[in-house]
Amino acid sequence: MYKIGKKVVFFLFCPFIKNPFKTLFVLFSCSIGIDLAHLLKIELLDGRTKMDKMAKKIMAGIFSIWCICFSQGFRNPPPGTTVLMNGGVFVAQADDPSACVLNPAGLILLNHSQFHSGILFLSSETKYFGKNITTRRENDFAVLGNVYISYIPEKSNARFGFGITSPYGQKTRWKKEITETYWAYNVPYYSEMKFITFTPSMAFPLKDTLSIGYGIDIHQSLVETRQSIPWSFITGTPDGVAILKGEDISASFRIGILFHRKNNSFGILWTSPFEMNYSGTFSMTNFPETLPGFLTGIKPEVKSNFKIKFPEIYSFGYRWKSEKTAFQIGAEFVKYSCLKKIIVDAGPDSILIPPLIKNWKDVWTYSAGFEYAIDKRFTVNGGIGFIQSPVPNTTFDPMLPDTDRSIYSVGTSINFKSGKFSLFYIWNQFKNRNISQGGFTDGTYRSSGNFFGCGYTKGI
Repeated sequence: MYKIGKKVVFFLFCPFIKNPFKTLFVLFSCSIGIDLAHLLKIELLDGRTKMDKMAKKIMAGIFSIWCICFSQGFRNPPPGTTVLMNGGVFVAQADDPSACVLNPAGLILLNHSQFHSGILFLSSETKYFGKNITTRRENDFAVLGNVYISYIPEKSNARFGFGITSPYGQKTRWKKEITETYWAYNVPYYSEMKFITFTPSMAFPLKDTLSIGYGIDIHQSLVETRQSIPWSFITGTPDGVAILKGEDISASFRIGILFHRKNNSFGILWTSPFEMNYSGTFSMTNFPETLPGFLTGIKPEVKSNFKIKFPEIYSFGYRWKSEKTAFQIGAEFVKYSCLKKIIVDAGPDSILIPPLIKNWKDVWTYSAGFEYAIDKRFTVNGGIGFIQSPVPNTTFDPMLPDTDRSIYSVGTSINFKSGKFSLFYIWNQFKNRNISQGGFTDGTYRSSGNFFGCGYTKGI
């Protein structure tokens, strides 16, 4: 049994490491396909009994989430369908399975066990306007997913939840020749951070109108950068590529409080800071046979280690609702000032990798949303949000072309006997980033983005 268990774990986690994009689509498509079959009342196999059994098996599986976009700093958009439809505010509502991450205290509002899966498609673009060049990032499309399960025991006041999300991550690719010719080999042409988080959580009531919840976040992450090496200028041999890879597993925790009375509710969520200690390799291709004296001792491949600190977050929200209408406002304070610099320890090759100065700043995000129930089956949502960038001009880097932005969301939900299906759209209005620091990457960075997403919630 132990050997079989190891094989199962290996099978479940290998897709995330080797081909997470394909895994995400296969698993999510299976889940949505099965659930839509319920919605349309299509009788497959022997009927509804087999469909229910199949759906439960899919729900019980581990979903691998892949992130290839950027939001605020390394952060991705909030992981949940309702929160995205409402412009990013949910901490005072927290009334579906995504509460296990967005505010665990809200699990107390659920009356039965539920499953939720959501997917977000992101189309974004960043154009660079330099002194003598205009170019753009090469990757314009990204996919994010999330999966939540809530469990409500029959004879207990406690509530339990489990979520799989991707709260951080980014991927940027510039044309290689641009980083060599115009940016003088100073910027990686490719950088990527993959992130997946597993969150078991629990909530229980303190009073009839007050609840508390907490969760443990288990993070797994991989980072890779690729940067051209000017061997042609140093040794007269063909240029090479420096490849830095690292991975780590870490943990953090979150605590939420929810006060709810009649038409009003107020929520608070605290998320602890954490650190990823990435271990991996630093390697160089086309390594020359002869090196100048100042490079004596470096090697074509060595072990490497570097740390990245992730921020402490405080979230606040207030919600008012009537029979058909609900309004809510929210704010987040993100302590990005924890990230001062990133130092790579690559043994003898460390002389090639100067410290990456960040000096990021603490930031706020603000959001407001509404919900209107047309009838018992249909609801419409809308929201607006403002997101500050933590990246100052002095340490701006094309690897992460982050900037302030406003977001505008609209969505709708349809209730069926078997569950609820939601569909939404988000338009991102980015502020132009004008960099003038006397460096090779000075210029104007203009970004745009459109997000489309859907989600499905059902009782289990």
